[in-house]
Amino acid sequence: MNWTEESKPKEGISHYTHVIAETPLGRCIIEWKGWKESDSYSITLGNDYIGDEFTLESAKERANTFLVGKKEELSSYLGM
Repeated sequence: MNWTEESKPKEGISHYTHVIAETPLGRCIIEWKGWKESDSYSITLGNDYIGDEFTLESAKERANTFLVGKKEELSSYLGM
């Protein structure tokens, strides 16, 4: 996945510090409260909440694993 650089909160996108990756299933956003010393990294894909992780790298890995799982589900469903 191609992630953007870390961005500060932006109206209409995220109220928190975040990174974004565009995917075939929609925009994937990882966001966290950048002003806090320790916070979790929340992951959403489109309008679906995927989960939270404790590091940005593990959040990116979880998002990728989720997307690969969806690809396998769709391939199986479509008989590919």
